[in-house]
Amino acid sequence: MRFTTVFTSVLALAAGANAAVSASDMKNNIDQITDVSADTNDIAKSLSVTNMFQKAPEVIESFKRIIVMVTKDISAMNDKRSLQARQECLNVKDIEGCLEGLGEIIEDPGEILGSKRDVPDLGKTLGRKRQSPDYNDMEQNQICGAFRGFVQVHQELLKTIIGKHGLLSLTPFTQPIAAVLRTLEVVVDTIAFSIIDTVPTCAEGATNDKSSLDDTLTDALDTYN
Repeated sequence: MRFTTVFTSVLALAAGANAAVSASDMKNNIDQITDVSADTNDIAKSLSVTNMFQKAPEVIESFKRIIVMVTKDISAMNDKRSLQARQECLNVKDIEGCLEGLGEIIEDPGEILGSKRDVPDLGKTLGRKRQSPDYNDMEQNQICGAFRGFVQVHQELLKTIIGKHGLLSLTPFTQPIAAVLRTLEVVVDTIAFSIIDTVPTCAEGATNDKSSLDDTLTDALDTYN
């Protein structure tokens, strides 16, 4: 399975997003991703000259775990209209197999996802009138709070990775990290748009949070490319 198919499937999933999960489940899902991001940051902070060949692969594996979790949540947020796309690649029963190893991306990330400039404008791709909210104002604010927490923790992780570039540049791990960051950018963009679409009460703040995270992701990609 080539990752161009993964990217297409992710877009298809996000395009059909609705409140297929409860507000509490959505908040919990975001919080779980935040926890893994925090754990990944702890591993990244511990990188040193003496342990980088042990710890760098752990960082990469943790990033892949985040990608798998986000992709599962994208799938969960969608209704039966996305069934075909889920079956194609993002079926939660076989998500690890679909994303196994990220080997193809690591070999030639540019061929598969290209640079940020090559990726379609997800805002336009998903463009449609916002539907009536399925969550009440309190639930929407809880979701926005969880998303804000994720953004803050994930930015700290990305800043740590940026700061470790000098050390990692002495190893063969910079290309795999760049590849994982590119994939991460796509799935985080997708789930962010899906979340924002469900929270009109606090959509402006969530949009600003996403924009801030985009800037940090761009900095990380520029550092490793």
